[in-house]
Formats: sequence, C-alpha cells, structure tokens
Amino acid sequence: MPAQPLREVPSASHPTLDQRRRSERRACSLAVTVRTGSGDYLAQLLDLSADGVGLRIDTLAFLKPGVRLILIHPELGEVPSVLRWSMHPRYGAELQATGRALTRIRALYDSLPPGPGEII
Repeated sequence: MPAQPLREVPSASHPTLDQRRRSERRACSLAVTVRTGSGDYLAQLLDLSADGVGLRIDTLAFLKPGVRLILIHPELGEVPSVLRWSMHPRYGAELQATGRALTRIRALYDSLPPGPGEII
C-alpha cells in the first residue's frame, strides 16, 4: 500500500479557521432554554460573542450542525440561531439575531469581563 501524502495543517491565518472565530468570546454562565424542532432542552450558555455562543446541554440531545434553534432567556428574549458544531455535551451556535434581540445580546456581551488578551 503506498504511503499517503502528508496533508497541510491549516495555519492560524487559514480562511477556514478565520471564519470560526470572527469576534472575541467572553465567558459567562447563563441558564437558557434551547428550542428545536424536536423539543426544548435546558442548557447553560458558556460563552458569548457578537455572533455566536458556546452551550452545554447535559441532556442527551441528538443535535447536528445546521439545525435551527431558538435560545430563550428572560434577559435576551428569543434569539434565532443555527447550530454550527456539536461534541456532546458542548455545542456552538451562530446567532441570527436582529433588532431588539441583537441590542440585548450586545448589552449582555458588554457587561461581561473581557477575555484574556482582549483589548477594550
């Protein structure tokens, strides 16, 4: 069997990796409800950026990237999102908020302490 050629490992400036993290994430701990077409799940918001969130869902949820969901919290309202990655119990979603929901997300983000290395 011939040896497989070595694949190039993307550098930190690789376009694929650049798209993963467009803005700084700030750590938080906020209980939210995640609503999907298959039901509601209690979750913990672990981090937040201007365009995404990291979640922990302890209930076994068969959620796959591309699933549309709504994050629900009294302070944020209902925030439409799309799941971008999943490694149960951790998940990452891209926020698709507009208007008031976007304003509330920005206010929560601004209230959180900056992440390491983040310049404010």
